[in-house]
Amino acid sequence: MFAETEKFIKETSFQMKENDRKIAESRAETDRIMAESKVETDRIVAESKVETDRIMAESRAETERIMAESKAEMEKTLKETSLAVKELSRNIGGISNSNGEMAEEYFYNSFKADTTFANEKFDRVEKNAKATRDGIEAEFDIILVNGKSAAVIEVKYSAKPDNIQIDNLIERVDIFKKLYPEHKNHNIYLGVAAMSFKSGLETKLHKAGIATIKQIGKKMVVFDKNVKTF
Repeated sequence: MFAETEKFIKETSFQMKENDRKIAESRAETDRIMAESKVETDRIVAESKVETDRIMAESRAETERIMAESKAEMEKTLKETSLAVKELSRNIGGISNSNGEMAEEYFYNSFKADTTFANEKFDRVEKNAKATRDGIEAEFDIILVNGKSAAVIEVKYSAKPDNIQIDNLIERVDIFKKLYPEHKNHNIYLGVAAMSFKSGLETKLHKAGIATIKQIGKKMVVFDKNVKTF
């Protein structure tokens, strides 16, 4: 019986050792497979990263190229637009200047043909009269002068509140007297001549004692009923 038991123990011990050996081999195989799997995974990840970096680099380069082309095109468009705006402004300015010169020429010739203003006859008509004295410089579109009175006429192609300010017109009387001291004791009249007036502006000028002059048909008409001396 003891011999049988000892035999069983030996066989069991052998089987346990065999099992341990198989487990160790299985673990070693598992570790080998995992190691190989990790190496392959790392290789795939590395290759994927390289490919991703390449794609991103190409995408970045393409994006930068598109942005550069877009910026260049935008700058070209802005430059062309700026040039077009400058040209338009120049043309508008030229038209405005031309219209202003035409209005000045029309009213100057009309006053030369008939020098009556504020129920007075004037001896002299001047256009674009410039004067400088004691550091003061000014230009008056049209002035009418006789022995006792002078009329200062502001000329606009189109008179409106943003280019005709009543206070400024009245302030120019003192400037006129300083630049033309020979007229400082004259009666000074003010007038605004224009081809057209913004609605309501003529009424305001008349209330301030400033005459208005405009073209009606082919004739210059002077509205000086309420004109006063300054």
